[in-house]
Amino acid sequence: MTIDELKRELMGKSFPDEVTISPDQVVFDVELFLKTQFIMLDLWKKDIEKSPAYIRLMRFREAIITKDENGNAAD
Repeated sequence: MTIDELKRELMGKSFPDEVTISPDQVVFDVELFLKTQFIMLDLWKKDIEKSPAYIRLMRFREAIITKDENGNAAD
């Protein structure tokens, strides 16, 4: 998935106040999280799939999809 595809899918939408993206990572401020991760991703010069920010965004995306599939839809 490209950066632009991720931005289109995640930016400008409402999400729960708290999103668990892994057992040891919980996002408490989604807007700040997304903004920061996309800044870091834009600055990454190597293979996008090796970027820690990309990995966190993909985990966030998967957590949202899983939550939605389980009937706990985002706002």
